[in-house]
Amino acid sequence: MLFLAFATFSVGAQTPLEQAFNQLQKGSEFPEELQSTRSAVFLKVAVEGPNSKKSKTKLLAERLHKDLLKGHIDAVAYYRWQDLNTGLDATESYLETIRAREIKQIVFLISEAGNFQIYIIPTGEDPGLFAVDKKSWHTSGNSMEEVLGALNAAVRRHDLEIANFLISDTPEYFVDTEVFTKNRFESFQPDLKLDKLAVPLFTGIDPENIEEPEDQTLQAIVQAKYPFNYELVRTDLTEDLMKKAGFHYVLRYLHGEEATLMTLLDYRETATNPEKMGYKFYMKHLVTGDIYLGNTWDIQTNWQAALNKHLTNLRQTLKVE
Repeated sequence: MLFLAFATFSVGAQTPLEQAFNQLQKGSEFPEELQSTRSAVFLKVAVEGPNSKKSKTKLLAERLHKDLLKGHIDAVAYYRWQDLNTGLDATESYLETIRAREIKQIVFLISEAGNFQIYIIPTGEDPGLFAVDKKSWHTSGNSMEEVLGALNAAVRRHDLEIANFLISDTPEYFVDTEVFTKNRFESFQPDLKLDKLAVPLFTGIDPENIEEPEDQTLQAIVQAKYPFNYELVRTDLTEDLMKKAGFHYVLRYLHGEEATLMTLLDYRETATNPEKMGYKFYMKHLVTGDIYLGNTWDIQTNWQAALNKHLTNLRQTLKVE
């Protein structure tokens, strides 16, 4: 078995964005261009009720935007943290879009367990977007008013150059992004009978010595259900290295709310349970970027059930005994 590397994530692993956040250095200084360049806002909001997530997030976003507007901080796009981290393909697409808009800093609002935090994070060319080699301004408190008060005071104290005067009065929210760069097919690719599939481990780095329970479960499911040529690969391999190693396809998935997943994957149907969390597997052709979703909406609440169902549907569709 080849010792390959591939970037992916699961319940136990992290996206490049999450990894970058964990490497942040806290400081007390703002980016010099905070009031003269564009910012994006990331919102991480913990909720207790099944129907309150979007409304609570929107409420906090509108409250935050009023203060950013007064402080000449041009927040041109609002994103939910859970959407940004739905899956590797989605995360990379979101970050490419943010970079293309010349966003110079991220305003990150976190509301969890009665605690509020605000970060002002410079962007950089790092894979996770955040400039982890620079310090990020940070404040925390027990209320939204407390952290906004600290932000407003710091804005006045820093006395930066102001060039942002034409700022939208309301937040602009973004959910969709281009998860796939080419074509999408609601089918299974018959060429899988001939071509090799890369199956990235969830957390392990040694396909010859699988120790993590999730990786062991993944190995058991694929071994039992996938009927064609495949290979388990390390978690940190790039797609270019996959292609050089002879792989034609890679197994991928997204994890998030049903409505969000249907939007990201361009399904036209209306979600039956819009806020229900689930997993959706698909296969990506490494050369063309085409994705193959399968012929049914086989989302499941846990990844084991979702993968089982996806591979069972594949066997039935391609008529494999």
